[in-house]
Amino acid sequence: MSAEVLNYLDMKKNGIYLDCTLGSGGHLQIMLERCPEIKIIAFDQDQEAIKRCQQNPFFASKKITFINDNFVNFPHYLTELNISQADGFLFDLGVSSEQLNDASRGFSYRQEAPLDMRMSTESTHSTLTAQKIINNCSCQKLTEIFREYGEEKKAKKIAWRICQVRKKEKITTTQQLVSIVVSCFSQKSKKHPARRVFQALRIAVNQELINLSRGLENALQKLKNDGRIVVISYHSLEDRIVKQIFKKYSELGYYQILTKKPLTPAGEEIVINHRARSAKMRVITRQK
Repeated sequence: MSAEVLNYLDMKKNGIYLDCTLGSGGHLQIMLERCPEIKIIAFDQDQEAIKRCQQNPFFASKKITFINDNFVNFPHYLTELNISQADGFLFDLGVSSEQLNDASRGFSYRQEAPLDMRMSTESTHSTLTAQKIINNCSCQKLTEIFREYGEEKKAKKIAWRICQVRKKEKITTTQQLVSIVVSCFSQKSKKHPARRVFQALRIAVNQELINLSRGLENALQKLKNDGRIVVISYHSLEDRIVKQIFKKYSELGYYQILTKKPLTPAGEEIVINHRARSAKMRVITRQK
């Protein structure tokens, strides 16, 4: 949705913009190609993402500040940089393709890996892993996690089965967990049975929904007049939070939602990038 992102950000020459989810730097690059004079503060809690972009020759001469931290902490860095407000914020949520493809991270239910799922593997950022949740949380707590963060209908059954298995052996790998989850389903489905459990664990490990709420609230308060916030979400839990917060602020009278309905990618983009099929984009602007 690159064209839509550029169109709705409506970047101003010498403006200040925050790329809150740097990832591979795709959005960062198209923003700078469109408007090279802008200053960008780019956040990612994954140190590998920061390193890759810092080593990209395209970014070498640009006005970019790379910050290895979760976007929820951006107000602290704006204060350090003596910046009171920004012209725009971009949030492209969820796990990146690089993280999914890196088997060692434990995000994918299709590859064998340790049950980690941390967006940041730096111990200074977080030591909570999916393995710790699976092996230490009560059956009731696991049920709540799978139900609330994964919208999994078989949450209770899956949690019970996990608790039975871990009495005999520690659950340490993705495929151990996949095997347990699959055993709770009697019929084959079009989508992988473990997808909701993995989503729930990833959200719990990284506190994604809490951070999204706080990050959006902070962004709305730090947005300049005529500035814009663009959010791309990938599942209903994220989209619901974005919709509710945008609605709350639009009712204050000096914010306006620019997307009455969320924008979705064109068919051609879905063919090229299968992950984009579930993307929804919402945009809000500050009027005064």
